[in-house]
Amino acid sequence: MEALSNKNKGKVLLRAEGLERKFGGLTAVADFSFELREGEILGLIGPNGAGKSTTFNLISGFMPPTSGSLSFLDQNITSKNATHISRMGLIRTFQHESLLSEMSVADNIIIATTHRLKSQAARLEKMQETAKLTGLEDHLEVMAGSLPHGLQRMLSIAIALAAEPKVLCLDEPLTGLQGAEVGAALDLFEMIRSELGITILLVEHNMRAVMRICDRILVLNHGRLLAAGTPEEVSQNQLVIEAYLGHKK
Repeated sequence: MEALSNKNKGKVLLRAEGLERKFGGLTAVADFSFELREGEILGLIGPNGAGKSTTFNLISGFMPPTSGSLSFLDQNITSKNATHISRMGLIRTFQHESLLSEMSVADNIIIATTHRLKSQAARLEKMQETAKLTGLEDHLEVMAGSLPHGLQRMLSIAIALAAEPKVLCLDEPLTGLQGAEVGAALDLFEMIRSELGITILLVEHNMRAVMRICDRILVLNHGRLLAAGTPEEVSQNQLVIEAYLGHKK
C-alpha cells in the first residue's frame, strides 16, 4: 500500500457519494461511493450486468442518478448534463464507436477541439499532435468508417484527448484488440497519464490489462461496491474471486 499512497497523493478530482440509479423496480447502481485522485489510473470492473456502464453514464452526465451526489473539481455536477460536464474537462469514450464515419480522421479530431480552441491554426496543431500521439498521423485523410477496428479505437481516444480532458473516462477501450494492439494501447494510457498529466478512469473486461495498468481497482457486483484496493489486493480477495475471477482450485 505504501507504493500506492506515494504514487497517488493528488487532490480528489471526482467524488461520488451514495450513487443510486433505479429503472422501475430494478436497482442498477446502489449506494456507490468512490474518489478519483489526480494522477491515478483507476479501474472499474465487474461481471456483465454489474452496473459499470450505468455508473459511467451517471458520472458523465448522460443519465441522472435517482439519488446520491457527484462532484468534479469541487463543483456539484449531480444535475449537470453531459455537455456541461465535458466542457468542465471530464471526457468519456464509448463502448460502441461514435465516430463520424463519412468524415476523415482529421476532421473527426478537429471537431473535438472547437469548444477549447478558437483559431483554425490552433485546432490544426492540436489535431496533428493528437494524431501523432495515437498513431494516426498517417491516416488523417482516411474516412473514419474505413479504418480497421484497432485504429477506430485509437480515433475514439484521439477525439477525447483533443478536447483536452482533465479526467479521461475510457469505456472498454480494449474490446476487439489483439495482443500487440493491447500492449500499444496500455503504453498510450500510461503516456497520457505521465506526459499529459491526465487522470484516467477505466472500465475494462481484460483483467490482465487492468491488473497491469491500474493503481487502484473498484469491483462492482449487482450494482454495489464489492471490493476496492490495489490490483494485488483485489486479485486475492475471495469475494472477487467468487464473483468475477472464478473460484480458486
